[in-house]
Amino acid sequence: MNILIIDNSTAFTGAFKCALNEAELLSDKHRFVFVLNKTSTLVPMLQERGITVYTLPMKEINRSIATLIQYPFALISNTIRLRNIIRNEGIDIVQVNDFYNLLGACSRIFQSNIKLLTYVRFVPSSIPAALRNFWIAIAQRYSYKVIAVSDTVLKQLPTRESTIRIYDPINFSERINAPTISGGNEIRILYLANYIHGKGQDYALDAFIHAYAQNKNLRLLFAGGDMGLEKNKQFRQMLEERVHLEGLAGVVSFQGFTAEIEKVIKDADIVLNFSDSESFSMTCLEASYYGTPVIATRCGGPEEIIVHDKTGLLVPRKNIEAMTEAILKLANNTELRKSYGSAARHYVQEKFSVQTFIRNFENILKAVDNAQ
Repeated sequence: MNILIIDNSTAFTGAFKCALNEAELLSDKHRFVFVLNKTSTLVPMLQERGITVYTLPMKEINRSIATLIQYPFALISNTIRLRNIIRNEGIDIVQVNDFYNLLGACSRIFQSNIKLLTYVRFVPSSIPAALRNFWIAIAQRYSYKVIAVSDTVLKQLPTRESTIRIYDPINFSERINAPTISGGNEIRILYLANYIHGKGQDYALDAFIHAYAQNKNLRLLFAGGDMGLEKNKQFRQMLEERVHLEGLAGVVSFQGFTAEIEKVIKDADIVLNFSDSESFSMTCLEASYYGTPVIATRCGGPEEIIVHDKTGLLVPRKNIEAMTEAILKLANNTELRKSYGSAARHYVQEKFSVQTFIRNFENILKAVDNAQ
């Protein structure tokens, strides 16, 4: 099969990483082509891997009047360009990496011979109802399969035989020895996420301030990118200003996007994810796989990755007191961190195995092949 993946991320995201994992895992049997946003910084990464990549000037719907006016014209123009790419590359399957991107549906309308796969990587309830219902209806109308990345997502979609759940697989390299869980003075806490409002860094900082008042050995590192967006830069700046105001400049630190995911996770004693909403959570999956215990909010996806009080801790969303208590519970108990980390590693390797993903996805491709 020749499979074209449309992803309109402008920078490295969990959604893009999952699409790249898919291409790498199935590349021995199928050929993958990517279409990215013209402003994406990810083109060199794909080219280095020998993956054919095109770019289009994609636009996303937002509250800007100018964008709302430009959007339909950009969609039509990009559909025409995409149609040529599909023909030139002999594409059999078009895969949209999230359901709000209408390029896949438009291509299906004008090229009825292709099969469309549409991923849903956002929790639908986190999107305004009018847009959510429209996008879901279009996805289910024109897609051969609509693929939810978790049961949390699947439960929020109208029941259809063509709407299924496939967990993203664990396809991580491992080059570093087991995590160095600290039993010494400093307890290293990691918050690994792009600086986006709603990802929970502000809650983490509040909880850390309360926990630090009771345990001066705590240290917190925020790591993530701003995706080149001004609002994300302002969010990070707000966090940094709060740190300085609290006199914690030597205790809480910040860094940008890192490709050394394994290292930063294994250097940490605890990983946090206090997001408002997660369809899955690649951070929780990676941390669990690498054996570092996670504290996460009950916000959807993490609840399918973490077994509360066995492989990590789950806390209510926006509950600073519960977050503080969880941080102190793990920070003050080295053996508990080791126990959670070991159990988490075993649990996710079994539940999110590569073999299961390949089998499920190949079944879809075989069905497509038989239908053609």
